[in-house]
Amino acid sequence: MVAVSGFAVARQERSEPGVSLARDVVAAASAFETYTRGAGGISAAFADGGGVSEALAKGAAYQPEQLDAGMIAYGAIAALQEPAFIDGVRRATRDTPSEVLAARLQDDPESVLDIEGVAAAASRAQAALLKRGAPLDATGKAVRKAAYDIQRQDWSKGAIVDSAGRLAKVKAISAAFFNPDDHDTGRLIQAATAPREGGERTFGGGGEGGAAFTPVTVRAAALAALALLGAADDDHVGELDNVMHEETSGQCMKMAKLNLYQCLAVAGPQYEDVFCLGQHALSDTAQCVNAAAGAPRAPATPIPTAAPRRMPGFTIPVGGQAVASVATVDDDPDGGWGPASAK
Repeated sequence: MVAVSGFAVARQERSEPGVSLARDVVAAASAFETYTRGAGGISAAFADGGGVSEALAKGAAYQPEQLDAGMIAYGAIAALQEPAFIDGVRRATRDTPSEVLAARLQDDPESVLDIEGVAAAASRAQAALLKRGAPLDATGKAVRKAAYDIQRQDWSKGAIVDSAGRLAKVKAISAAFFNPDDHDTGRLIQAATAPREGGERTFGGGGEGGAAFTPVTVRAAALAALALLGAADDDHVGELDNVMHEETSGQCMKMAKLNLYQCLAVAGPQYEDVFCLGQHALSDTAQCVNAAAGAPRAPATPIPTAAPRRMPGFTIPVGGQAVASVATVDDDPDGGWGPASAK
């Protein structure tokens, strides 16, 4: 049994291995999964200003720094399903003490490239990220198209009510860190450890398995290695900053948010808010995810103003073992997005 302390319990064979990840690492991975799933499901069938406002809130609902870290954390969970990489880390410890290897990875995440099986692990991370970015990008395009289509409808030409208040709300939503509940963490395990599908696309040629070694996929593999070494749990979370954040992808998310704010600041009628949502909240963010995974690149990333709340430690399955079921306990029925002080 693989347990998430205080949260979801994912059941699998007792003989299957598991590793521990720090609560903040899991919160970031869950934020990434929850946002891309929710925003990727936004309907482009707008019928009134209320629908636009609701979709805008959902499309803006991520804290940029947390989402940047979340890509790496999510990719790491996928990388942990690669048996060749697990064996490679085990072999690496035969020549180098675990604590020395962990310190090296914390200081220089790219040193993970010396571990056997890393290309296959990075390929898993890449495929997992692209699988989240693709529907988000498709939704962005559909919403952007809707911005033109709805101009035939009179309601879409009406002025946005309380434009300044609407922008302030979007900025507040963007500053809020995601705090997962049992259901969120259980869904994260199911999504990130799902078996790869035959048609999943990868980019680049970093080595075996068609892996693209980007700064983000490399950090995902490094974080996975640290987890296997027992150096990515709550006791070591203060040593993970260099691994958990990547400058280029972080800047990409920051610029996506800034472009969204600027677009909303000058928007007049409702259909312009729809365009801002499709282009900057969805498509720009999707491009950040896809570029981080090695697909052809586009824009950018935002600034954190709220501190994440803590959640209990988290244990996840490794080695590609299927998770049979997830049992959840709803300790926080109102849970989800909100500032750290909201509850």
